[in-house]
Amino acid sequence: MDWSLNPVFGAYWIIGLFGIGLLAVLLLVQESGRVNRWQFASLWLLRLSICVVLLLLLLRPGVTFTKQTSPPGTVAILFDESASMALPSGDGNLTRWAQQSELLRQIWSDRAQLGKENGWAAFSYSDRLRPVSTAKGAEASELNLQAEPTGSVTEIAGPLGELMGASLDSPLSAVIWFGDGSQTQSPAGGDPLQMARRLAQLDIPLYVVGIGPRADSENSRDLSVEGVPEQLDVFTKNPVNVLGSVRCRGVANQEVTVRLSMRREGAEPQELVRTKVRPVRADETIPFQLKLVAPDPGAYELIVEAIPVDREIVSQNNESTVYLNVRAGGARVLYIEGEARFEMKFIRRALGESPDIDILSLPINKPPVQKWPVNLKDQLSGDVFDCIVLGDVDYRAFEAEGANRLAEMVRNGAGLITLGGYHTYGAGGWGESALRDVLPVQIGGATRNTIDGRINLQDQISGPVQVIPRGGSDILQIDAPEKNTETWKSLKPLLGANRWAGIKNNPGTVLLAESQKGEPLIVAGVAGSGKVISLAIDSTFVWARQGKLAEHKAFWRKLIYWCMRRKAVDEGMELRMPQRRLFLSQPSELIIDWVAGSQSLEMPQNISLHLWKESESGPVDLGESPVTKRDTGSLRSSFVGAKEPGRYEWRAKALTATGKELESKLPFIVVDRSVESLQPIPDWQLMEQMARLNSEAGGGLLAPDQMSDVMDQLQSRRKQATETVVENRKLGEGLLDSWTAFVLFGILMVSQWSLRKRWNLP
Repeated sequence: MDWSLNPVFGAYWIIGLFGIGLLAVLLLVQESGRVNRWQFASLWLLRLSICVVLLLLLLRPGVTFTKQTSPPGTVAILFDESASMALPSGDGNLTRWAQQSELLRQIWSDRAQLGKENGWAAFSYSDRLRPVSTAKGAEASELNLQAEPTGSVTEIAGPLGELMGASLDSPLSAVIWFGDGSQTQSPAGGDPLQMARRLAQLDIPLYVVGIGPRADSENSRDLSVEGVPEQLDVFTKNPVNVLGSVRCRGVANQEVTVRLSMRREGAEPQELVRTKVRPVRADETIPFQLKLVAPDPGAYELIVEAIPVDREIVSQNNESTVYLNVRAGGARVLYIEGEARFEMKFIRRALGESPDIDILSLPINKPPVQKWPVNLKDQLSGDVFDCIVLGDVDYRAFEAEGANRLAEMVRNGAGLITLGGYHTYGAGGWGESALRDVLPVQIGGATRNTIDGRINLQDQISGPVQVIPRGGSDILQIDAPEKNTETWKSLKPLLGANRWAGIKNNPGTVLLAESQKGEPLIVAGVAGSGKVISLAIDSTFVWARQGKLAEHKAFWRKLIYWCMRRKAVDEGMELRMPQRRLFLSQPSELIIDWVAGSQSLEMPQNISLHLWKESESGPVDLGESPVTKRDTGSLRSSFVGAKEPGRYEWRAKALTATGKELESKLPFIVVDRSVESLQPIPDWQLMEQMARLNSEAGGGLLAPDQMSDVMDQLQSRRKQATETVVENRKLGEGLLDSWTAFVLFGILMVSQWSLRKRWNLP
């Protein structure tokens, strides 16, 4: 604090002359009346006071105050209350929740070291932000902490975003974040790294306090089975490959055993096969493959398990269940295609949605992507396939032995469907192959099209091409008999077709469809024990795009079942769910697909659906579930979720028009397993990245034993933010002091006048 004088007009000599005049008045002026000593002294003191007030007003004394202040701010503390905090912390027997709570109370008790002008606010978070305390005087014991962590998921970015928009007593100055970095909310509410960068842009330090063992410590051992499919649908006696991966953390250079067991209803699991992997890094994901042969028809559970290692924190994520559905019948289809095209995509979709058809796609790319000819010995060996679909692929892509084997398979009973295209029939050179003799159409001497050259359209029928069924064959019966003709008329014309030299005059050869100009489009025939259908068209995907998905699917199913080796396929119901491993209260949906079979029976109208649950005393019927129509060939039922864990089963029953009773079952499992417990190792990499992106603002990654460094860094930051404030005050400049001096001067003058009048003085 400094004092100063600021005389009126800036001249001290003027004030000096005025002071001399006032002094002369005090010394020379005498009272003309008779007064005693006390009265004289009183009047003289009043005049002296008046002179002093006048001199002060003329000198205008001032004072300068210099002080240092820190801007007000709020330090926010965020701590994790999700279920993963109940896992071990790696520090003795403490859980992460206990360690975090202890650290929180410690820093809350020491917050006074930062000064009274700094506010503090505590929040918990799991899926969102929850205030715990924002009271300035709240003690650590008064923090509203839960006894145990209860959050089902962890969201990191969302709570940080809520904090930046929260209403605080003063601007946010720093964030102390506790957690294990495991982001389990899906989809996430934002990017944690982006939030850390945004805090840095606002010059708000983010102190990340990691809770839990590090991935390279001996307390961080964990195995988790990942990427295993929930369901596999296969035919009996076929090879099955169960693919997945095992994530190994903290077990570098140690053998890890993965085994596969099979369980059928009412029986104990039996081990089938096991394999071993050896990770070389502290955190490594290694793929595995477990092979088995599909057993007899039925429903099975495959249990894939990574055998726990010593000192593993959590073993719940070591196991995964795969539901295996094994069918006795059905069609096995091999689809050979050249360059990928729309027709291939839609045919695969139409046949792949049929649970009684197993389709294997074999694309053959043109050189130099794939070397021609391609050896198809393995694919065409044995009698594995019931039907072969040959798409737009040139004969040069095959070895002569492969084409011979294909023709031999047809004569031995396999079905064959040939499609149109620029490289099929004569244009693709198939007139030179052994397949020429088994086709029901005459290929003739069509002009060959080169692979990369110009396409010759001489043997092509330009569109639009309307498909018109002929002969009344039930092969093209895609709707009820009375509606079939109108249904075909409602289908859009196709983009084009191949032109054949003619139709063979062989026994069993039938023209099924032609164009509006009478050009043959679909011809069926026989070759030995096999059946063949040749299509001049290759753009039936137009019907699917038109919205006629059911008709498109029915068309291709009819062709497959007419050609296939097996004479009959039984009708039935197929149940399916999007997921068959559910958590508690997780909703889902059940789809009932009707398998029309070889006789193409209509779906029954009396399908009943019940939900059963396994118990110690046996299966318990939980009641009937309502079903609603999904489309012409399927029903749906909603599942609101289970309140208890265990093994459940859907059972659907129906009575067909022929009086046959049908029943289908679909087991699924509900687990009491929090997604939080499936990630027992903290995500230190994410926390390190958050701290690094905020380092410009002073943030960093801290271990629990470095909590004292947080307070030191906050105090250092507070000193750096200290501001120096200088205030100048002069008598007469402020409203208060001006009026105070004026009132005082007036009081002195009035007092002198009153006393002189009272004492009868002039």
